[in-house]
Amino acid sequence: MHLGPIRVDYTDRYLTKASESSFFGSRWRLFGKMVATKVPHYGGLVVLSPLVQSPEHNVVLISRNIDVEYDQILHVAGGEHTGIVINKLTDGKPNLKCDVALNFSVWLRNADMKKQENRCFRFRFFEDIENADKHAVAQQFFRDLVSIFPRDYVTFLKRILKLMQNGYVALREIEIDMQFAKENETYQMPDPKQYDSGSEVENVTIAHVQEVLEHAYPNGLSVHIIAESLRCTNKEVDGFLHELEALGIVQKLQNEWIRVSAADKIELSRTQSSFSLRDHPTVAILTCLFAEKQSIDAIIDNSTTVHRYRSGGDSNIYTLGWIGKHRVVATKLAVIGVYFVYSIESVDIVILDDPTAHYSSGKDINYHCGKGLRPLVCDKFSKNCDSREATTSAGSITTRLLGNFQHVEHVFIVGVGGGVAHYTDATRHVRLGDVVVSGPDPNSYVFAHAYTVDRATEHVNGFLVRNWNPQDAIITHIAKNMDEKMIAEWNSITKTTIDHLDAANGDMSFSRPPPQADLLAVPVGSGQVVVIPHPNSERVNSVVHVGSIGAMVSYKKQTFTNEEQVGEDTSGATAQLRDKFATNHNLRAVDAGFDSVIAAINGSRIDSWALIRGIADYQHGQSRASRMWQEIFAEEHDRLYREAKAKSDYSLVTMHYYSVMSVIIDEYFSGSFHFAPPRREQQSLTDALKELHERIGHCLKLTKGKKCVDIGCGIGGVMHDLAITGADLTGVTIVGNEVVIGNERFRNEGLDNCCIVQGNCCCLPLMDSHYDCAYAVYALKYLEDLKPALQEINRILRPGGFFLVYDLLKTDKYHSSSEEHKTIIKNLEYACGMPPLHTKEETISAAKFCGLELIENIDLDRETGNPYYFCFSHSPLFMWLINSSLIDWIISIAQTLHIMPRGFLRFKRIFLAGTVNSIVNAGKLGILSGSEVLLFQKIK
Repeated sequence: MHLGPIRVDYTDRYLTKASESSFFGSRWRLFGKMVATKVPHYGGLVVLSPLVQSPEHNVVLISRNIDVEYDQILHVAGGEHTGIVINKLTDGKPNLKCDVALNFSVWLRNADMKKQENRCFRFRFFEDIENADKHAVAQQFFRDLVSIFPRDYVTFLKRILKLMQNGYVALREIEIDMQFAKENETYQMPDPKQYDSGSEVENVTIAHVQEVLEHAYPNGLSVHIIAESLRCTNKEVDGFLHELEALGIVQKLQNEWIRVSAADKIELSRTQSSFSLRDHPTVAILTCLFAEKQSIDAIIDNSTTVHRYRSGGDSNIYTLGWIGKHRVVATKLAVIGVYFVYSIESVDIVILDDPTAHYSSGKDINYHCGKGLRPLVCDKFSKNCDSREATTSAGSITTRLLGNFQHVEHVFIVGVGGGVAHYTDATRHVRLGDVVVSGPDPNSYVFAHAYTVDRATEHVNGFLVRNWNPQDAIITHIAKNMDEKMIAEWNSITKTTIDHLDAANGDMSFSRPPPQADLLAVPVGSGQVVVIPHPNSERVNSVVHVGSIGAMVSYKKQTFTNEEQVGEDTSGATAQLRDKFATNHNLRAVDAGFDSVIAAINGSRIDSWALIRGIADYQHGQSRASRMWQEIFAEEHDRLYREAKAKSDYSLVTMHYYSVMSVIIDEYFSGSFHFAPPRREQQSLTDALKELHERIGHCLKLTKGKKCVDIGCGIGGVMHDLAITGADLTGVTIVGNEVVIGNERFRNEGLDNCCIVQGNCCCLPLMDSHYDCAYAVYALKYLEDLKPALQEINRILRPGGFFLVYDLLKTDKYHSSSEEHKTIIKNLEYACGMPPLHTKEETISAAKFCGLELIENIDLDRETGNPYYFCFSHSPLFMWLINSSLIDWIISIAQTLHIMPRGFLRFKRIFLAGTVNSIVNAGKLGILSGSEVLLFQKIK
């Protein structure tokens, strides 16, 4: 079973191997401050027995015993810990046999030192315990342990002891195996912000404006309303709206703006109209998000979309057509609530003319929101819209639909949801991309509309719920009895639909994310998450599950009694309550809350209905992680770049840039996105780069057996060309999909001496003084401060080891007083997501400060007689294609006709043409160098 990382840093953990080896012996004594005078009332003891103790590997067995061997006892705990016994170290061996195994990893940190430790829990139960119960107990035990994850060994082991002592009587023993990860066993650390709905203030972008309108759809919004909801100026919103209008994404009607799609035929209406149809729909499909409505429309044949617009609200949209033999009607709910760019997780609703104070999870900040002119749109990534206005609106839209189409017999509520994960049971575990269909197990839909609170402690101790079940469960019956033929047909239709959606919507991707993007992340408090391997990790296809689906109202505040808790953590409390709610009601998926919709369906006497949830995350379908299904590259790049400049941390924008560009680099640049001047004009860029890479290998004296690190390796283009030297090459990249692309290429070509790992070059997951050399090709330009990375490189190099830099550098001809110089360089920095570029002198100075001395400087421009940007500038046709207004006009027409994806023109201007023009113009002015080799040596 693969191990996954827990994003928790431990402090004061190890200084030397001697201190590591004596760690456990000294810590056991902390448990024996008091001598026991009696055993617990149930007559058993919980005994901790160290089995293996070494600097790299430690194994502990915690078991239930009635009798102990007194000559083996190191300490007996007393007071509140009476009944816990610590044994002496025994010459034991780990027992790999167990009933249930669960793996994860932790980062151990001491000052600047950082190691990853793999941990394995081996659960063993008493003989009379059913297998399903074993998995359930192991799951709950781990959840209780990580509800607020212990930050040191003592607390970690003590909590396991106390959990065993105070409950889990079915558990006979648990073996804890802890071993430092080897170099190739470290795993990527996810960003915890992906696994909540956000709490920090963001800069308003064009994507936010588009998102507001998508939530309001089929209604429109005025500029003033949008600006108020996004807390920005009318001028900002107006500018973004005209950009979106030029791209064919929005349209102005009367005094409002509205999101449009290719199928829209908007009718202006002053009164509610009735429908007179020859073929009456018998199936209704309800969606909530704009992308969900697009997905449904894509599978409806011979469709007609009627969008009846009314200024000020109460618009409706119906798509009518056929799915197989069934006449259907599909609509989208206009989400009522309030949209905030603050993205506060537990969304508080601004009711009409009623200001609300907002609690921001993750920070003790309360945002006070101004009065709303009318109900606005709620952030779809945190839209627990439990205000009276929100629920009433959703219910009334549903009632209106069923009133207009009175021959409807079946209702499908379709959209995204969060999967309820099971850490050990593969049959119960729901993964991203799976589908959950509601079914009575025991109830089809469970909605927690309130919490019960202990008056003495003010802690939540239960839920008040409404249970919903259809009178006719025919939809559930069909889902339960899907045979192989039906599943094959489902897969075929899914693929066709996704291809159609991707072709028609270039600014969004409807394709299933790669398997490595499916991270099972569990919040553990204090803004941290645990990543656990999937119990069914070998499965990569989507499957259909049938079971209970649920939702709960927003949770605002929580206080913990746990002794390790420090302060409040609303996001962690919400996650714990959601887990408890899911466990209590046997849920398979959680969504944003459709109680009022189901109530309206039942009120309309529809007996057959079901919810169908596509799993987008492991929360509620609305976290940041779920955005992978519908992110827009250009707008996301813009947001991340602004954040990076504000925080002086460009890692996220670099990850985002290369998560998209790595595929282009692999396809069109042979895996290497840097440049080299040719020795002759007829030499291709590929040949020039191969010659450059050979030169790098020669400078570093690479031979068989040498160990070398590629800093910022991308998908391993340089490593591929250096593999012939026989050296052991380890690449490090911050981008997860580059690890997958590069390693797959190495495996396919049999390059066993090449391996890429994920990591940050400012905190390399590599051993001290273990490598002969390292190089960074067009990589250091992504670092605002060079010193942390250079210190890490010094750490991993052996004395006398070499380090080579080949990068884009500002020259002494660059003048900050020149507007032309500043504009060119800033455009390049933005397009590539880079901080301010460094000069050669700054690089040399920082390296010397970190113990790396310059021993050679090679200028390939002078050596070859050609500039580094020659691959672009030597082709007049290429430069014309890049800059031609005619080409831009053709692209804009193609976008309008949906021949090319929306947003491609902006992508081409900024990220393709913009990058090329900046590189060429800066090179011609002599303010940028791109082909100097700087060779350093670690001072002995």
